[in-house]
Formats: sequence, structure tokens, C-alpha cells
Amino acid sequence: MRNGDIALRLSVVLSVAGFIALAASLYEVDRREKSSSGSAAVNLIEIEQQVQIIGNQIRILSNQLGASERQGQALSNQIQALDLRLKELEDDLRRRP
Repeated sequence: MRNGDIALRLSVVLSVAGFIALAASLYEVDRREKSSSGSAAVNLIEIEQQVQIIGNQIRILSNQLGASERQGQALSNQIQALDLRLKELEDDLRRRP
């Protein structure tokens, strides 16, 4: 697996872990404070915003990963084409006296 792919996948994992930690901490604060319904609504809005942000980050990272994979495939195809051309040139050289 390429280093870029590893970094992107690690970023996704860390983003999800961060969201889980955020949700757990908000839950713990609410549990300890026995917060009012008003502050609970604010907390839910904040959580929803964080979920949207993390969802957008995951979408961006996924798009970047897809782009990296397409670039890798394009490079692989170019290498194969160059390899074929090299073999053709070598064959031509062997045929010459």
C-alpha cells in the first residue's frame, strides 16, 4: 500500500475517533451537569455540526484516495506502455546487422 493511501486512511480513522471522543465527552458533560433541555439542544446542534464537518472531511479524503488510486493506475499503464515500447526497440536493434 502506498504511503499516501496509508496517510489518508489513517486520517479517516483519526477523524472518526475524534468524533467518537467528542460525542463521548459531550455525553459525559450532559450526564454530570444534568443539563437543561436548552443546553442539550445546543449540544445536539453542535454534535450535528461536528458530524457534518467530519462527514465532509471523510468525503474529501475518500475523493483524494480515489484520485491517488486513479493516478497510480495511470502511471502503471504508462509504465506498461513504455515497457512495451522498450521491448520493441530492443527487438529492432537485435534485427539490425
